[in-house]
Amino acid sequence: MHRFYINTIKSSEDLAMLDAEETRHAVSVFRIKKGDALELFDGKGHRYLGIAGEISKGQLSVQITENKESFFSSPVQITLGVAVFRPERMEMLVQKACELGAHAIIPLVTERSIVKLSADRWETKLERWQKIIQESCKQCGLPFAPEISAPRLFKNFIPEIKNYDLALISTLEGVSLPLAQALPQTPPRRILALVGPEGDFSPNEVQRVLEAQAKSVSLGPLVLRSETAGIYLLSAIHFFYREVAIVK
Repeated sequence: MHRFYINTIKSSEDLAMLDAEETRHAVSVFRIKKGDALELFDGKGHRYLGIAGEISKGQLSVQITENKESFFSSPVQITLGVAVFRPERMEMLVQKACELGAHAIIPLVTERSIVKLSADRWETKLERWQKIIQESCKQCGLPFAPEISAPRLFKNFIPEIKNYDLALISTLEGVSLPLAQALPQTPPRRILALVGPEGDFSPNEVQRVLEAQAKSVSLGPLVLRSETAGIYLLSAIHFFYREVAIVK
């Protein structure tokens, strides 16, 4: 069954209207016709089954037939804090982070970040990333769309590290713990996983993060690209708390 994104549903009428872009996608790509069954989601955990209706003013109406319970759950909420890097690689990481169940994504501009844009261009990038998240949720069946914020300076974000139950920084700078040793057996509810740019975090940034009570972790003997490190961290942490910790 094809899935489509919807902003809001009129609960009193059990009626939803796909926006113009989703309508074009439904009709032109999937050939949805009146009477066809489809699924809707709003990115906030709500899923619905419905029947396609008429197209009015470029929008497809959907009659809701069933409110589905959200099925995705995880013992941890992982926020990925990642230094922005080249566009195509950043877009791939945003897509995969969504597929891997990231709770949120925070793009960061670090001392060694290569990509540095104006506020207007960052806004355009943010809109692009949000669209990628929507499409990824449709593909993988995730009812909760990860929140992604506008890029911000890493030095201004560091004070917020204390708001997380566990913060991990992946870096080649200094001495690091193996990832498995840095993860407590009891799942912390809110985890922050930090991934640096191509040239790694600067020594000053690492020192400030460690002073904020984060743990420096190693991802093994190989030097990973930033997007690979982000995917590795998300996968390993979820695997640990879904499969390893529960077994022990």
